[in-house]
Amino acid sequence: METKPHKTHVYEVDFRISSLNYIISGFDETIQVLHDKVKEGGWYDGLWFLEETEPIYGLAFIAYQNYINASIKDLAETSGKKEKYYRIQEPIEGYKKTVIELIICLANYTKHIDDDGDFHKGTKETLEHFSLKSNKEFDVEHSAIFRGLDILNEKWDLHQITKIVTDWREMLMQIILKK
Repeated sequence: METKPHKTHVYEVDFRISSLNYIISGFDETIQVLHDKVKEGGWYDGLWFLEETEPIYGLAFIAYQNYINASIKDLAETSGKKEKYYRIQEPIEGYKKTVIELIICLANYTKHIDDDGDFHKGTKETLEHFSLKSNKEFDVEHSAIFRGLDILNEKWDLHQITKIVTDWREMLMQIILKK
């Protein structure tokens, strides 16, 4: 029986993952240093930890967003149908939206929390879907970043979220390249 030779798509090799892993490892190490400061006791408490880690976690979500959108552009050769590709996985249990939609929302939340006015319609709708604060006046303890992390991974483990994103990329590749 004759088999067709396998053609390798140039983007089957994920050349973006190394950079993402370096970024996430750096964020994770920084978060660990701050976590250790909490354990030392004294004036640096859990509230300080939240204040200082919220933007770090937010930057991680922006790095994931960049990886996700670049993967779509690489594999689909267009960024025009991003929202369609965000939805290729099953929704998160108990919700109607996917992990990727939540990650994109949290990245946009991070980028626009200090802008005047409301969030973009899609970001606001996704925040509300997950019962995350969509107004810009809140205590850091109620930040959408931390509540979103609770949904994604109860230990707030960025390496586990990276795995979720890379598994999604593999699924995207299978769909687009029809393997």
